[in-house]
Amino acid sequence: MMMNRPAYPSDLSDDEWELLEPLIPVHQGVGHPQTVELREIVNAIFYWIDNGIKWRAMPHDLPPWSTVYGYYRRWVKTGLWERLNAHLAKLVRRGVGRDEEPSLTIIDSQSVKTAEKRGPEQGVDGHKRVKGRKRHIVVDSLGLVLNCFVSAANMADVTAAITVLEPVLEAFVRIEKVLADQAYRGPLGKALEKVHHCEVEITEKLGEGFIVAPWRWVVERTFSWLEKARRLGRDYEVLPENHESNVYIVMIRLMLRRLTDNQRKWGKKCQQVCLT
Repeated sequence: MMMNRPAYPSDLSDDEWELLEPLIPVHQGVGHPQTVELREIVNAIFYWIDNGIKWRAMPHDLPPWSTVYGYYRRWVKTGLWERLNAHLAKLVRRGVGRDEEPSLTIIDSQSVKTAEKRGPEQGVDGHKRVKGRKRHIVVDSLGLVLNCFVSAANMADVTAAITVLEPVLEAFVRIEKVLADQAYRGPLGKALEKVHHCEVEITEKLGEGFIVAPWRWVVERTFSWLEKARRLGRDYEVLPENHESNVYIVMIRLMLRRLTDNQRKWGKKCQQVCLT
């Protein structure tokens, strides 16, 4: 369907919306009936996160910022962004001939400065000298985010590891190995091996200077994907759950583009995986 306005680079294409539309629930609650198109709501959220604008700076040819924010927060609280991310990750894996469930995952964290707004879970990462928060992610071998957890920047990686890894290991029983850097050295491996029969491999220093460790570069590439969205260049969110959802939104946008580029290769079969 054509929009009655010039398109923004972040807008959904018709193919992308065709893939996403069945996965977005239509609000049927009490109150004022829905008068705005859901596609334009999603377009506005993608514009907001790609360009890093304030909510009140939403362009006038998109839906009102208060309406867009209302949908955004409703979908954060219901976990929709996380579910969409998980669903599309399965489609991307199937599209490149992989099993829907990964057998290898990689964990890492990234400290991000916070804005002037105060909220829970803030601290100082003494190693990186960053005052703010830390986003912990688990990715598969394609770099797709399987889970995200946002903590204060002073939380040790090994402390947050169980929180971010447990949901992934419970959801994907095929996982046999977790790759991590030396910040995760300690009792983590024994705990995961005992409970989930999963091996934790700590990357050793390979020599002097910068040397790319096998597979570890995958998670660093994912962080670079996230940083391309200006909203994630700094943590502007009062609530950590909003930051976590923003990570999923960036990945959803990326995966939609990847899926529609590959659509002719594997067609409608990509839609056979049900959203759970």
